[in-house]
Amino acid sequence: MGGGYLLIILILLVVTNGITYGASQLTSDGVSYRKNGETITVKQALDDLINTSLTEIDSLKEHAKVYKYAELYDAVQVGDYVAYDAGDWKESAEKPTKSCEFGGYSANTSKNSSVERCYTYSSNSTTLNGWRVLKKEDRKVYLVHAGQSECYYHSTICNNTSVTKLNERANEYKNEYAESAHAMTKDEAEAIAINNSLRMTGSYYWLANSYNDIYLWYVNYQSYIGYSDNSMGFRPVIVLKPNVLTTGQGQDEFKQKAWILVQP
Repeated sequence: MGGGYLLIILILLVVTNGITYGASQLTSDGVSYRKNGETITVKQALDDLINTSLTEIDSLKEHAKVYKYAELYDAVQVGDYVAYDAGDWKESAEKPTKSCEFGGYSANTSKNSSVERCYTYSSNSTTLNGWRVLKKEDRKVYLVHAGQSECYYHSTICNNTSVTKLNERANEYKNEYAESAHAMTKDEAEAIAINNSLRMTGSYYWLANSYNDIYLWYVNYQSYIGYSDNSMGFRPVIVLKPNVLTTGQGQDEFKQKAWILVQP
């Protein structure tokens, strides 16, 4: 029985479309078939199949890249934390005691963290750090410092220059994701519910609007808005570029759940 099977294996013939092939001819480029009047070898068919598969795989890879990231504007909600990084302070500055000056921070500390209380007549302070979504408008995400990044001393001799100083100072918090920056305004504060931590940080902070060209509007530790002079906290607002993307939620430097930013 063994000899018979061996003989069959040695002289194996394959009949395809009436054509007989010997076993020695059974290679991918030696076997062909007719399709639409054209002779096609098995090798050609296999090559076409492989190339088509590779093309489809490349296409799937490109397709996956599109959906790997999402536009931040579509992903976030107002109040969410975003892992925005304004960098570190390069120098130290004592809490301001003179009119129209900033201070209250230390060299090599993060601008994303909050400084201790700024208001002279209050023991209230904030422990809120990082950046939160203030609003979404015209396909742009607005971020606000969750607490107060530094102090500013306003007095009547500053007049309207304080508004200019606050807005100019906000530009020092911009990075590659930022389109523009400004100090938080009275309208922005009033648009937030009074008991919302976006507005009520636990401390006193300025709003970049003057009252009678003499005083500045501010928010107190209970979230009520008034006008005064003195040293209070500063809350910069960052307007992100409209095409900023995110890879999803991770953690910011304070281990808070935050949306991670990437360049398009």
